[in-house]
Amino acid sequence: MRRLALYGTTLFFLLTLTGPAFAQGGDVNEEVRRAVERAVGASVSTSVAEALSRSIVSEAARQEPTTTIFFSPFYNRTDGDFDFASFKADTGGGTLGFLQKINDDILVHGAFAGAFTKARTEVNGVGTFHVETNFIDMRLGADLIFVNTEPIKGWFTLEAGVSRFDSDVKDFNALWAYRIAPSMTLSGRMGPILFEPTVGFAFSRVFSGVDDADTIVTFNPSFALKYRGEKFRPQLNFAYSKIIAPGVISRTEDGVISVGPEILYAITPNVLVGGSYSYSTPLTKGVDVNSHTVTLEFRWIF
Repeated sequence: MRRLALYGTTLFFLLTLTGPAFAQGGDVNEEVRRAVERAVGASVSTSVAEALSRSIVSEAARQEPTTTIFFSPFYNRTDGDFDFASFKADTGGGTLGFLQKINDDILVHGAFAGAFTKARTEVNGVGTFHVETNFIDMRLGADLIFVNTEPIKGWFTLEAGVSRFDSDVKDFNALWAYRIAPSMTLSGRMGPILFEPTVGFAFSRVFSGVDDADTIVTFNPSFALKYRGEKFRPQLNFAYSKIIAPGVISRTEDGVISVGPEILYAITPNVLVGGSYSYSTPLTKGVDVNSHTVTLEFRWIF
C-alpha cells in the first residue's frame, strides 16, 4: 500500500479488541491496536485510490490534454501475531475514477473506492471470533502544475473526501469521516527513466459515529522509480507513513513502510493494462503485522 490513512477507531481489529472477549484479558497493547488499524481495511482502499490518482496525474502531466478513466480491483491479505492473539484478514474491493486535464497547468480527478473485509481473530485462552466490515471512500482532487519543463515537472495536489465504515458487530454505529490531503510531487526525467518523490500530509477526522474524535494528522513521504518504454512501463514504489498528531498516538507508533513493483503495458496508446504488488508492515517494535496487496489496473485515455 502507498500512503496509509488512519480513520480513528474504524477498523475491525479495534472492534474485536474492545469486545466482550477482551474484557477478560486486561490491558490491551495500544501500539498493537494502532498498528493494525493502519494496516487493514479502510487504509487499503484509500491507498489504492491515492496511488492511482497520483500515478495517473504523472502520466497526464506529460501528455496532450486528455481524459483518463481508470478501474482497479484489488485483494489484500493482512495477518498478525501477538503474545495474546493472532489474526488474519482478507479484503477485496475496487477503485473507479477519472482524471481530466483542463490545460497545461490544471488537472482535476476523482475516485470512488469500496472494500469488504472478513477477519478471524484467535485469542489465547478465549476462542476464535469473526468480524465483517465494509468501507467506501469518495474523493475529489485538483492538481496545479507549477514546474512544466521537459526534464522536470512539479505539481501540487489537494484532495478532499468523505468515507463510511461499518461492521457487523452488534450495536456498532457506522462511522463517517472526512479527509483533506495536500501534497507536492516532482518528476525528473532522464531518457526513459523517471524519478518522482512526493511529500504530503493528510488530515482526517470521524464526524459521525464517535463523539469527540481527534483530528489525525499523517506525514506521507514516498517515491516512485519508473521506466517508460513504448509498451512496457515498470516501476518501483516506496512509501512511509507516520502519524504526527495527536501526540498520544504519535508517541507510541513508529510509522508504516510499504514497497512493491508495478507494471503497465500499453495495448494501444490509449488503452493500458497492468498490475502491482505491495508489501506493508509497521516499524513499531514488537508489532508483527504483514500486509500484502495485489492490484489489477485498467486505463482508458481519450
